[in-house]
Amino acid sequence: MNKKIVVLSMGNLNLDIYVKADAIPRPDEAVDAYETYMGGGGSAANFSVAVARLGLGSRFLGSVGNDQFGNMLIKELESEGVDTRFIKRISHERTGTVIVIVGLDGSKRMIRYTGANLGLTPSDVINEVINGVSHIHVALGRTEIIESAKRAARSMGLTISIDGGTALAKKGLDVIRDVVNDVDVWFMNSFEARELGRSESVVRAAENIVGRVKVRELIVTLGSRGALLLKDGEVKYSDAFKVTPVDTTGAGDTFAAAYITATMLDLDPIDKLVFANAAASLKVTRRGARSSPRLNEVLDFLNSLGYAKLVGEVLIRFK
Repeated sequence: MNKKIVVLSMGNLNLDIYVKADAIPRPDEAVDAYETYMGGGGSAANFSVAVARLGLGSRFLGSVGNDQFGNMLIKELESEGVDTRFIKRISHERTGTVIVIVGLDGSKRMIRYTGANLGLTPSDVINEVINGVSHIHVALGRTEIIESAKRAARSMGLTISIDGGTALAKKGLDVIRDVVNDVDVWFMNSFEARELGRSESVVRAAENIVGRVKVRELIVTLGSRGALLLKDGEVKYSDAFKVTPVDTTGAGDTFAAAYITATMLDLDPIDKLVFANAAASLKVTRRGARSSPRLNEVLDFLNSLGYAKLVGEVLIRFK
């Protein structure tokens, strides 16, 4: 473990309520659920938990309601070793909630109530929050938070990654270009890449994006097909591992956390992709957004598939 490397994640902290079903009801129709469960969610919070489980120091900045769900979610983060000192409590809003409808193939559809998450403001990104941090990750589509985090990172000589999701992608590249310009790592899925890059070809879309935005590493996750990295004009690709999906919620957050962990360990680009794909592959075999694997699970998984050299590199860097 290397708790001296601390990664700060900014964004949402939600209560996720899951319903597993094979159909979406039409108006006035009821369908039976195979299973229901609940747990912590929010991309940034999921990322924080995954980073902690992978052996780095983890800090979270976000906002929840002053209610029982807020209490529960903070305690859950604390139990994972996440630094929660800077989470805001909002008395006039309820904690954010997401209804997740999980298909029998592990796919997901979500209905989101943002609630107290909107209590996070640019003025919360202060030196006290960032002191002792090695990297900042913003998992949020709110441009004012990204801009504030980027300024703070640059002023303190830190690296920064963003995962703005569909909310950011729908704003369009013309609107967000200055916001995302000069970030170190930008994560997006294939839909978001096509939306921003205006091409049905994911590779062409990614190339179109970096042709207009200065970003050191652009990562496009491809679900069951793996992920690609565009860096210095070169495209690198890594296949996903073949697993039986149970619940894909939080897989992208796990991937991002593992990729940033590998970056902090200074692994080479392909090894970073392989490590992140392994972590995400393990996550989708488990239910819930917070079911990301621990470091030893990822290393055992990689070892079993013949990646002994990569496992050795990771262990050396954790010493």
